[in-house]
Amino acid sequence: MTDVTRIISIVSLIFLSFFCFQVGIFLCSGHTLKQNGRRTLIFIEFFTGFLLLSDALAYIFRGNTSTAGWYMVRLSNFFVFICNSSVAFFFCFYVCEFIKQSRLSFSLLLHPKSSVKDGIPAQLFVVLFLCLAGIILTAVSQFTDLFYFFDENNIYHRSTFYPLSVALGILPGLITLTMLLQNRKKLATNVFVSLMLYFILPLAAVVLILVNYGFPWINVSLGLGSLHLFYSSIKLMELEFYSGERASTRLSPIYKAELVSPETRKRVKRNHLWQTLSVSLGGLLLILLIISIKGISLPEKTLVIDEPYSENDASKSVCVTFVRNADKQWVDEGDLERMGAQFDGMIFNNMSSTIITDWNFSIFVPADCSVDPGPWNGTFNLSSGKLNVKKPREGDNENIHGEDFYKITPLKTLGFGCIMYTPRDYQPLEQKITFNYSSILKPLTNVFFDIFLALLSVVFIISMTIMLFEGKLIRVEEENKKLENTVKERTKELETEKNRSESLLLNILPKEIAKELTAHPSSTIAKEYPNVTVLFTDIVGFTKISGGLKAEEVVTMLNKMFSMFDERAQREGIEKIKTIGDAYMAATGLTQESDNDGAAKMIHFAEGLLDDVRLFNESSPVKLQLRLGINSGSLVAGVIGKTKFIYDIWGDTVNVASRMESTGLPMRIHVTETTRVQTENLFHYNESIEIDVKGKGMMRTYFL
Repeated sequence: MTDVTRIISIVSLIFLSFFCFQVGIFLCSGHTLKQNGRRTLIFIEFFTGFLLLSDALAYIFRGNTSTAGWYMVRLSNFFVFICNSSVAFFFCFYVCEFIKQSRLSFSLLLHPKSSVKDGIPAQLFVVLFLCLAGIILTAVSQFTDLFYFFDENNIYHRSTFYPLSVALGILPGLITLTMLLQNRKKLATNVFVSLMLYFILPLAAVVLILVNYGFPWINVSLGLGSLHLFYSSIKLMELEFYSGERASTRLSPIYKAELVSPETRKRVKRNHLWQTLSVSLGGLLLILLIISIKGISLPEKTLVIDEPYSENDASKSVCVTFVRNADKQWVDEGDLERMGAQFDGMIFNNMSSTIITDWNFSIFVPADCSVDPGPWNGTFNLSSGKLNVKKPREGDNENIHGEDFYKITPLKTLGFGCIMYTPRDYQPLEQKITFNYSSILKPLTNVFFDIFLALLSVVFIISMTIMLFEGKLIRVEEENKKLENTVKERTKELETEKNRSESLLLNILPKEIAKELTAHPSSTIAKEYPNVTVLFTDIVGFTKISGGLKAEEVVTMLNKMFSMFDERAQREGIEKIKTIGDAYMAATGLTQESDNDGAAKMIHFAEGLLDDVRLFNESSPVKLQLRLGINSGSLVAGVIGKTKFIYDIWGDTVNVASRMESTGLPMRIHVTETTRVQTENLFHYNESIEIDVKGKGMMRTYFL
């Protein structure tokens, strides 16, 4: 990492941290935290701010070997891990509040079973478990170097199980994403997009890491995401929705509950489970593939060899030999007690999936030793009674093949050596050797990892297949349900239209005639009835009255009065036949039974008509009077015509009834002898009178 990148990283982190803390303080203003409807968003802002600040401090004190630097580097990295897990949990809780459309109490976390029954997504508790596991393992890592460790220069290094911390950091986000997508219909579009952006920013950061590694893209994206949640909450008025201060504000629509079969409900739950599993496995596979490509940095190891090897011991992970070449040794001409010789060393990497990336070697030698210039595959120097050899680095004179040449790949060896002058009695195989090395694990070269990756891929493919299959079944069921609902709606509309048509038809025809006409539309409908009572009414002086009114007023007046007559006829079971001008014609007793109560019903109806006229006159400027005539007897009824047909009655009974009306008196009921005989025990009649009826001669009639 260059100094420029380090400075830009620190400034960016502190800048975003300041704004996150500022937003959190702003959200807290005016409310106690317990009662604050913005509480979860406040936690997100504060933990994100603390995460960014801790990351900035880690950059600032990186490599600082002072006491303060030692503590600050460890504390800052510890809080980076802790805050990452905390932010992941609170964001999941934040999404759950939108799904439930209310501020949730943290106490529900203590009752997972009942909370899930109340509609809290089960993913929340999975995320809680993963975040707690991440926090606990981070604490353990402070004493075991589980996730990371620090070298003697106080530099942070990733440890063997660092990928586990990555998985525990990514899985909560992936599970929250599936939960958000599964509850898409419960959220307004603008709210859904706002929450989705929180996931998109870290994804963009992953791409940027590939372009420019070293800058804290992930943490910066989390800071931008938390600020986006706040600013979008203001824009979308989410804060009012959460706090409940504006009860009328509801961004998320309320969907009408639909009847879902228990089997469909179970299938949806299973599909959600497979969705979560598929996304989680997909995330794990992605992590493992990245790890397989980049490898896992393992902590530096020290190998102390008390009894040096003369050849490779394949049972050891790493074996190091350093011997005097018996064929290449000579007596020092300047000092016969010294010998010159070629000393050959060999590093055997017996590990099947680990690359030794850096190494150094030391062995005890006498004080009066010396090394000739020009060693090979190593940088040699003598100090404190030791021969120290290290891997050539960039800038070293011995680095003639490039740094990568001196890395030792799995199951390979690297030889090194030098010309050294030592006392005659010096035996390197009797000296203790200390070998330090750093390595990178390449999992794909390990058969067990390959098997695990293959099994994980198989489970991922199976879960994806089941998820897609279940999803297809659910969509088919939804389409079938929509189709059934459409058919029901159309059937209901047709039923309504049918009822309306029947109602209109019954307003024109008697019920039995309407049924027969519907069943046999082309047949001639005509029936003879033995005892039907017919009524005629007429407005006295209608011609003179209508002459003084406008046409609209005349129609309005007749419509109002005849509507009153129609309502009474419907209530009392009287069949309206027709209206002709100001005349109203009705009948009852249209059955095959000769002994019916039609006459009595018609008399009651006629009395009611007089009451209706009196009621009409109370509010009308034009005062009306009726003449009413009633007769009983046999007649013929039927339907005339094919278009604009009409139900009508014919016969002598009808003619006489009309004559009773025309010869009657205003506001009096005029009946024939036939009608009086059928009702004489029910009504009181005046003395009879005789009238001349055309075609009938003199007839005896009565007034009520």
